[in-house]
Amino acid sequence: MGTRTIGRTVPALLLVTAGLALAACGPSDSSGAAPVASTSSSPTAAATATSEPPSATDTPAPGATTTTPPTEHPATTGGTGGGSAGGIQPACATAKLKTTVESEGGAAGSALYTLVFQNTGSAPCTLRGYPGVSFVKAHNAQLGKAAARTPAATPVVTLIPNAHAYVDLRTVNGQGGYDASQCGLATVPTLRIYPPNQTESTNIAWNKQECVASGIQNLQVGPVHTNR
Repeated sequence: MGTRTIGRTVPALLLVTAGLALAACGPSDSSGAAPVASTSSSPTAAATATSEPPSATDTPAPGATTTTPPTEHPATTGGTGGGSAGGIQPACATAKLKTTVESEGGAAGSALYTLVFQNTGSAPCTLRGYPGVSFVKAHNAQLGKAAARTPAATPVVTLIPNAHAYVDLRTVNGQGGYDASQCGLATVPTLRIYPPNQTESTNIAWNKQECVASGIQNLQVGPVHTNR
């Protein structure tokens, strides 16, 4: 009986051994490294990354904030107090300018004056070109011709708060060599001034005798500048 028991046990051991050998021969990772997660973008993520930015007419989601990039401007070409790093400042509005006139004497039958613009605002602003100047009477009714422009360079003048810019003004001195019929001599109560590129005027008391006949060019004006 001992011989029969051994004969039955050996085949069972052989079967177990064969199963272990088959398991050992299965596929394995030759590198021995642990599995690594994929870094590839999903199709949805890729589409989002390459899509076009929304157009200006797109409506933002509720609560979203949109930002408009600043507009670039050419650099300031001249001025008092310098311009901002971003470029030219807004034009000086009439309401933010104190406008005065100062006498500079006279020469060769002419009277010379300086118009002074002072920035009374709280931020820098710019002036460029020629002011509009004319004689007026009651109700801003114009007397004679508006000032002719004296040819000159027209740089951008930047005024920081309280800074000044200047304009040269010339008038015929009295009759200035004209006879009474040509001159149309009259007492002018007011000098009307439009700062450059503005449609609102400011008035300065004048009360001087001037030639205001339609054929007389009694006023000449230069551009804004910074030299006193």
